[in-house]
Amino acid sequence: MRRQRGIVLLTGLLLSLLLGLLAASALHDALRLARSTAQLLVSAQALEQAEATLLEGRDRLLRAPPRPCAPPCAPPAEAHDVRGGEAAWQRAEQGFFFLQNLGESTRAVHVPEDIPVRLFRVTAVSQHLTARHVLEAIYAVEAGQKTRAQRIVWRQRLREQ
Repeated sequence: MRRQRGIVLLTGLLLSLLLGLLAASALHDALRLARSTAQLLVSAQALEQAEATLLEGRDRLLRAPPRPCAPPCAPPAEAHDVRGGEAAWQRAEQGFFFLQNLGESTRAVHVPEDIPVRLFRVTAVSQHLTARHVLEAIYAVEAGQKTRAQRIVWRQRLREQ
């Protein structure tokens, strides 16, 4: 009888240990999921900030278009590292944007042929430093029209390593 009590006690302790390890593993997975969810939320907020900044840049180019840039009119290379002190970058409510006048074209996408448009590049950067998003869009503004800019193409720029 005493021998059976020892085996029952040992079996109970072993099952308790296994149950404790299972609970610890579940808590670890829950913590990892919570961290990943928080990072996803911050990233989504940064993307929304960049989109709002892009739209604010579009509105600003309609009010005060920049002068044409000298070729080659490359996108700003330092977009992921903007802190706000750079002269060419303009401050927006939720980030920073950079405007470039790419010149005129009669062959813009989504615009009827032979209609002259002026093309602008807007590069927008979110305020978030940990989950920074950089968006770029090309807008077409018809000659003589200052109230509407049509987005032709956009892209999300990823940090180059």
